[in-house]
Amino acid sequence: MPINSTEKTEAEKSVEEEIRSIESNIAITQWIQLVGVLSEAVLLTKLYNLKDGQNMNSNGEGKILSGIWVQTIGQLAEATGVTKQLEALDELTLLKFQEIAVAGDLLQSIGAGLQAIGGEQILAEDGIGNVYENIIP
Repeated sequence: MPINSTEKTEAEKSVEEEIRSIESNIAITQWIQLVGVLSEAVLLTKLYNLKDGQNMNSNGEGKILSGIWVQTIGQLAEATGVTKQLEALDELTLLKFQEIAVAGDLLQSIGAGLQAIGGEQILAEDGIGNVYENIIP
């Protein structure tokens, strides 16, 4: 039985509504992730400040702390960009907010890199050696 144009339009509308709903849920998830990473950043900052006077490896720990804050800023940018994409009324505005979301992803990656470098530095100073030896020849 052939589908007439009216039925197809209703099916397309249903798919579009489902897409909007999923995109909205993705935006909500981005904000939930922000709450998690922000909580981690605040707690690590408190821990760092408490341990600072106890001969803590401030250089490696500082890199880890800096990394988590860079990730937090990146997550904020991504959550903002994704949310604003839902409100975009034209292609140019949509692209602008996609750019912001991608920049947030990049910041998160840089932050994760800083954390890895700081962790590696702490392990090396503790005499454990280079973790990356087994991964990167």
